[in-house]
Amino acid sequence: MARKVNQLDNAYTREKRIKLKASRVVRKRLAVFGGFLVAILLFLSVMMFMQMNQNKELSSAYQEKSAELKKLKDQEIALKEQLKQLNSKEYITKVARSEYFLSNDGEIIFKLPEEDAEK
Repeated sequence: MARKVNQLDNAYTREKRIKLKASRVVRKRLAVFGGFLVAILLFLSVMMFMQMNQNKELSSAYQEKSAELKKLKDQEIALKEQLKQLNSKEYITKVARSEYFLSNDGEIIFKLPEEDAEK
């Protein structure tokens, strides 16, 4: 007992069908463009996150290298000062007299006992 439904074909139903079809097209376009927009935003978010991580790593590496550079510059200054002293005749004489007990002509060097040994 199936009933057949007849479609009315007047201006009102045609207009409704056209509007329904147009709204479906608009919804499909919005879905496609929305999908593209979501994909682009997702891609950009991932790229931004990766870039932030890379920036953190590079920043910490930069700080480490800056500290190492400062340490090496300080060491260079100390070594230049030491080189300057080693080229000085007075410094060499002072070290030779204190470390190796060298004396000038006519000098006598006495080695005194430590203070702790007396007690």
